[in-house]
Amino acid sequence: MRKVLTAAFISVAALTACEQASVPEMTRYEGQALQLSAKMTPGLIDAEFKLYVDNELVINDRTQPFGGSSQTFEGTWKGKQVVARATSVQKFMTSYIMVDVFIDGTLVDTLTV
Repeated sequence: MRKVLTAAFISVAALTACEQASVPEMTRYEGQALQLSAKMTPGLIDAEFKLYVDNELVINDRTQPFGGSSQTFEGTWKGKQVVARATSVQKFMTSYIMVDVFIDGTLVDTLTV
Protein backbone atom coordinates (compact mmCIF):
# COMPACT_ATOMS: atom_id res chain seq x y z
CA MET A 1 0.00 0.00 0.00
CA ARG A 2 2.83 2.41 0.81
CA LYS A 3 4.31 1.85 -2.64
CA VAL A 4 1.02 2.78 -4.27
CA LEU A 5 0.67 5.94 -2.17
CA THR A 6 4.29 6.91 -2.82
CA ALA A 7 3.87 6.36 -6.56
CA ALA A 8 0.67 8.42 -6.56
CA PHE A 9 2.34 11.27 -4.67
CA ILE A 10 5.34 11.28 -7.02
CA SER A 11 3.01 11.30 -10.05
CA VAL A 12 1.05 14.28 -8.72
CA ALA A 13 4.26 16.13 -7.80
CA ALA A 14 5.67 15.53 -11.28
CA LEU A 15 2.50 16.81 -12.94
CA THR A 16 2.40 19.95 -10.83
CA ALA A 17 5.82 21.05 -12.04
CA CYS A 18 4.98 20.93 -15.77
CA GLU A 19 5.03 24.46 -17.14
CA GLN A 20 2.51 25.23 -19.86
CA ALA A 21 3.28 28.07 -22.24
CA SER A 22 1.51 29.87 -25.06
CA VAL A 23 3.07 30.28 -28.44
CA PRO A 24 4.52 33.82 -28.59
CA GLU A 25 2.04 36.00 -30.49
CA MET A 26 2.76 39.18 -32.40
CA THR A 27 0.17 41.93 -32.09
CA ARG A 28 -0.07 45.70 -32.46
CA TYR A 29 -0.90 48.31 -29.86
CA GLU A 30 -0.97 52.03 -30.70
CA GLY A 31 0.95 51.33 -33.91
CA GLN A 32 3.71 49.44 -32.10
CA ALA A 33 4.43 45.75 -32.72
CA LEU A 34 4.43 43.70 -29.52
CA GLN A 35 5.21 40.10 -28.71
CA LEU A 36 3.00 38.54 -26.02
CA SER A 37 3.38 35.21 -24.27
CA ALA A 38 2.00 33.57 -21.13
CA LYS A 39 3.14 30.72 -18.91
CA MET A 40 1.36 28.75 -16.21
CA THR A 41 2.97 26.32 -13.78
CA PRO A 42 0.31 24.25 -12.00
CA GLY A 43 0.66 23.57 -8.29
CA LEU A 44 -1.28 21.32 -5.96
CA ILE A 45 -4.04 23.85 -5.24
CA ASP A 46 -3.04 26.90 -7.28
CA ALA A 47 -0.83 27.86 -10.23
CA GLU A 48 1.85 30.41 -11.01
CA PHE A 49 0.88 32.77 -13.85
CA LYS A 50 3.37 34.85 -15.85
CA LEU A 51 2.72 37.27 -18.71
CA TYR A 52 5.48 38.67 -20.90
CA VAL A 53 5.30 41.72 -23.18
CA ASP A 54 8.30 41.91 -25.53
CA ASN A 55 10.08 39.32 -23.34
CA GLU A 56 9.65 41.57 -20.28
CA LEU A 57 7.94 39.94 -17.30
CA VAL A 58 4.88 42.12 -16.67
CA ILE A 59 2.72 39.88 -14.46
CA ASN A 60 4.03 37.30 -11.99
CA ASP A 61 1.18 36.13 -9.76
CA ARG A 62 -0.52 33.05 -8.36
CA THR A 63 -4.07 31.93 -8.98
CA GLN A 64 -6.53 31.86 -6.12
CA PRO A 65 -7.11 28.33 -4.83
CA PHE A 66 -10.64 27.32 -5.81
CA GLY A 67 -11.00 30.75 -7.45
CA GLY A 68 -13.24 29.57 -10.25
CA SER A 69 -12.75 29.06 -13.96
CA SER A 70 -11.86 32.69 -14.70
CA GLN A 71 -9.35 34.86 -12.83
CA THR A 72 -7.83 38.27 -13.47
CA PHE A 73 -4.22 39.38 -12.99
CA GLU A 74 -2.78 42.90 -13.18
CA GLY A 75 0.58 44.46 -13.90
CA THR A 76 2.25 47.51 -15.41
CA TRP A 77 4.18 47.83 -18.66
CA LYS A 78 5.80 51.16 -19.64
CA GLY A 79 3.43 53.00 -17.30
CA LYS A 80 0.34 51.37 -18.78
CA GLN A 81 -2.02 49.08 -16.90
CA VAL A 82 -1.95 45.49 -18.17
CA VAL A 83 -4.76 43.11 -17.27
CA ALA A 84 -4.79 39.42 -18.15
CA ARG A 85 -8.03 37.48 -17.80
CA ALA A 86 -7.33 33.74 -17.71
CA THR A 87 -10.30 31.47 -18.39
CA SER A 88 -10.22 27.69 -18.19
CA VAL A 89 -11.93 26.07 -21.20
CA GLN A 90 -12.91 22.42 -21.28
CA LYS A 91 -14.26 20.77 -24.40
CA PHE A 92 -15.00 17.14 -25.14
CA MET A 93 -11.41 15.83 -25.34
CA THR A 94 -9.31 18.94 -24.64
CA SER A 95 -8.77 21.56 -22.02
CA TYR A 96 -6.78 24.77 -22.23
CA ILE A 97 -6.57 28.28 -20.80
CA MET A 98 -7.55 31.35 -22.82
CA VAL A 99 -5.78 34.53 -21.74
CA ASP A 100 -7.30 37.83 -22.87
CA VAL A 101 -4.65 40.56 -22.62
CA PHE A 102 -5.73 44.19 -22.16
CA ILE A 103 -3.45 47.24 -22.17
CA ASP A 104 -5.08 50.36 -20.74
CA GLY A 105 -8.49 48.76 -21.26
CA THR A 106 -7.93 47.78 -24.91
CA LEU A 107 -8.03 44.09 -25.82
CA VAL A 108 -4.78 43.52 -27.71
CA ASP A 109 -4.73 39.72 -28.08
CA THR A 110 -6.00 36.37 -26.81
CA LEU A 111 -3.41 33.72 -26.01
CA THR A 112 -3.94 29.98 -25.59
CA VAL A 113 -1.98 28.20 -22.88
